[in-house]
Formats: sequence, C-alpha cells, structure tokens
Amino acid sequence: MRDAFFDSSADRIAFSEAVDFIEQGRASLVPEWMKELYATKGLWVRRGDTLELTDEGARQHRIALQERFTDG
Repeated sequence: MRDAFFDSSADRIAFSEAVDFIEQGRASLVPEWMKELYATKGLWVRRGDTLELTDEGARQHRIALQERFTDG
C-alpha cells in the first residue's frame, strides 16, 4: 500500500517501532538517517534534543499499531 508517507505497511511499521523506541527513552536505537527521514516527511519535529510526533505522525503511528497487532 503506497501512500504519501510510506511505500508499504512494513515501512509504516518500521516508523511505529522507531516511535516506540523514542517513547521508551531509547532514541539511540533509531538510526540518525531514519530520524531525519521522518522529520523531513513531517511525522515528527525536533525540539532541541527531543523528537515529538506531529498530529500526522501520531495518526500514522496509530494505523501502524493496528497493522502490527492485526497482522499477527
């Protein structure tokens, strides 16, 4: 499924997993290129040393959570 943010459900799920790491305080597990990619796409914004989800990022994260837990 291609949309404006992701080429596939797997890409959206990878974003969601990155969000989980950041929310758990383990942002160091997310590669810097990935942080930049999602910031460029408008899914999160940098505020100093932190990353915050945008409204669209939160929406995509919710969609991915549904995909993660319904696909098995």
